[in-house]
Amino acid sequence: FLCFYKNFYYFCFMKYLLYPFALIFYIFQLLRKFLYSIKICKRYNPTITTICIGNLSMGGNGKTPHAIYTAKLLIDNGYNVAILLRGYKRKTHGFLEVNSDSTVIDVGDEALIYKRNFGNTLSVAVCENRAKGIKILIEKYPHLDVILLDDAMQHLRVKPHLQLLLSDYSHPFYHDHLFPVGKLREPKSSYKKADAIIITKFPSIFSPILYDSVIQSFQIQPHQKLFISYIFYKNFIPVFDETLNNNFENKTPYAIFVFTAIANTHGLDEYLLLMCKDLVRFYFADHHQFTEKDVMKLIKSFNDYPSSNKIIVTTEKDIPRLEHPSIKKFLLDLPIFYLPIDVRFHQNAHLKINYDKYILDYVRQNQANNRISQK
Repeated sequence: FLCFYKNFYYFCFMKYLLYPFALIFYIFQLLRKFLYSIKICKRYNPTITTICIGNLSMGGNGKTPHAIYTAKLLIDNGYNVAILLRGYKRKTHGFLEVNSDSTVIDVGDEALIYKRNFGNTLSVAVCENRAKGIKILIEKYPHLDVILLDDAMQHLRVKPHLQLLLSDYSHPFYHDHLFPVGKLREPKSSYKKADAIIITKFPSIFSPILYDSVIQSFQIQPHQKLFISYIFYKNFIPVFDETLNNNFENKTPYAIFVFTAIANTHGLDEYLLLMCKDLVRFYFADHHQFTEKDVMKLIKSFNDYPSSNKIIVTTEKDIPRLEHPSIKKFLLDLPIFYLPIDVRFHQNAHLKINYDKYILDYVRQNQANNRISQK
């Protein structure tokens, strides 16, 4: 108890010391927005439909699976789609289109996830200047209908047609603080600029009581739509050795070694704990580039564990970093699986509008408006 009290006191004291820096960050954000509002800094209005999928906090809200869901929805309805993102933690600069030879160092892990899911059915590109990236994509692919902007809510150079704000149900933005005290990239009040709010990682069983509580807490504005999504976990898939599926089927592991570098492990923890008697965690910071030292610690712990009924589990987001040649060679003989997920939206009488219909109706209407404005 004394140890907990000391740690808690130290944590609160450190947060107090960081508040002046949060104030500086807040003033910087206000100045930046002011420069755009008086048009000293100019915003680019794309000529085709752009949908921004973003959040106020620094990761962990589920942007990638929601972008995948939205892209599949549009493709299935006959639209030509591209995905544009910054390419966080890549070692390159400028515009790059993702291809089969791209590595995590070239384009970042999220871009490779999109390429893994869609192949050649859509174009995936990275560019830190989204306005420049959009212009290149439009010029290269004149038949594009929609560009999805991954994590561009704070990128003021572009004025997207539709802004979707994601917020984790268990860690909503209104309980957070501005960086560096908390993880918010901009003030909480910025949520009002979103056209729709998606509350992610909601319980899979819909509860009207929880829904009513959410409505009150989020203070949805009159112009905003609200959607509720949840994570659906699928079956384990081998990362390197496809023959592992035959040995793993219908067998519950005694121990699961989870090796991942994602922003929010809460839901993953809950799900995996239901599947094993012992969960051994190897968690790293979001987008952490795994090192040989990290992998060696995992292998030693795995080999020393006193049971043969054990597996290693990671996420789809981690695969591009595990496939780096300097890491992959140590993992080929290990039973490593990844846990794929799907995003699903609650459909209930309380939810007056369907997400699929909302997106498709908007794109259809906005395309018509764009054609009229260009005449």
